[in-house]
Amino acid sequence: MPTAPGPTPPPPKPPPGGCRVVIVDDHAAIIGMMRGVVESIGGFRVVGSAMDAAGAREACRRDQPDLVVLDLVLPGASGFSLYEQLRGVCPRARFLIFSGHLRAASIRAALLSGAHGLVEKSASLEEFQQAVRAVGSGQVYFSRASSEVIRRIVNGDPGHAPRAARLTDREKAVLREVAEGLSNKEIAERLGISRHTVVNHRTRLVLKTGLRGVARLSRYAVQIGLVNETVDPATEAASKPAQ
Repeated sequence: MPTAPGPTPPPPKPPPGGCRVVIVDDHAAIIGMMRGVVESIGGFRVVGSAMDAAGAREACRRDQPDLVVLDLVLPGASGFSLYEQLRGVCPRARFLIFSGHLRAASIRAALLSGAHGLVEKSASLEEFQQAVRAVGSGQVYFSRASSEVIRRIVNGDPGHAPRAARLTDREKAVLREVAEGLSNKEIAERLGISRHTVVNHRTRLVLKTGLRGVARLSRYAVQIGLVNETVDPATEAASKPAQ
């Protein structure tokens, strides 16, 4: 007998004191549009903006934002070089990539570099707002279009030996719950995040480790000491669907 769906989780909340945002894009009209959307979200405030790489570095150094909305193609920088520079300038900031140039290679690069979200310029204003709210509130967000590309990337990855992966604390927490046999829904409830965020973390785990499937990820969790070997996590995890 099917169970009734649970209550819809409340929208994520900004950090205490609000979320301070810097917008980086080479079109003034787009910056103005994004500013209006961002400041329509309770607790979010745009504290700076820039239209080129030098201005972005200065804005992030000066304002130390909680969230940077970043276009990948700017005068004076290309690809993820500016992203890496800004991470050094404002290390506590979270990054939402907002770009019209999101091919499979750049989506993979965004995931592996640790970007917290990714949304295309062709996305609706509603989806952009969802992405800003999620990333600024400590979650991750990958747009519907990029999620399709991510699925294709993951499905094409070979399940060879694990790469030397540098995992975030949240990724380790998700990996631990996967190894303990929890479904996506159960992981979301235990960690207090959305199911969509769990899926994104699991996708990033696959990309970082090169391992596909619950059994391989579970064995990897044992290898790096996240779970002990008293119970075979692969056997336990295989007994539950991801949901």
